[in-house]
Amino acid sequence: MFKDRVVIWTLEYIIGGMLVLVPLVALGFGRISWTDTSFLAVGLFVISLGVILLSCASSMRQRMLLARRIEALAERVTEATASL
Repeated sequence: MFKDRVVIWTLEYIIGGMLVLVPLVALGFGRISWTDTSFLAVGLFVISLGVILLSCASSMRQRMLLARRIEALAERVTEATASL
């Protein structure tokens, strides 16, 4: 179960990073003028999608760490109650 989640959030980081970096590079180094509003709007939309994807990956990683801590605590509690 954890391996699937690791793959998912790794892909979210990779895809989210590409969604942020590729339009930023295109906007920064491209020969497209800043007055081209359609390209600017699409670029900013794609960048915002990338930021959202990165934040989802970060929150999933935090939830996975919390789930591992809870699982370890549950194991210690069951061991402690079994020894009583």
